[in-house]
Amino acid sequence: MEMTQTAAQPEPSDEVELYTSPWVSGTRAAAYFGPISSELFLPDDSVDDRVEAWTKAERELLESLREKARSLGANAVVGLEVTLDPFAREEEKDATGLRLHAVGTAAKLEPLF
Repeated sequence: MEMTQTAAQPEPSDEVELYTSPWVSGTRAAAYFGPISSELFLPDDSVDDRVEAWTKAERELLESLREKARSLGANAVVGLEVTLDPFAREEEKDATGLRLHAVGTAAKLEPLF
């Protein structure tokens, strides 16, 4: 039986892993590319189904962070921190809502063995 990879699955070398820890056991950092961040704002009036909106927003936020890391040549984001501001205000649109912010350090990790 032949296994084929679909377009929806990233190549293993393109996968960016996310870690809340600043180091990953069994690996060494070949390079650090510095801090990267991503932010997303969800206006209160645009959210009908909060669970669905939260799931979609979280996926979009983390994929944006992965894209930034990937563009730098990183295969991981270490020290990831995600914060949530439920009382955020977006001045230019005069809107209130939910702001998600993710920050971490883009790194190129290699296995020790």
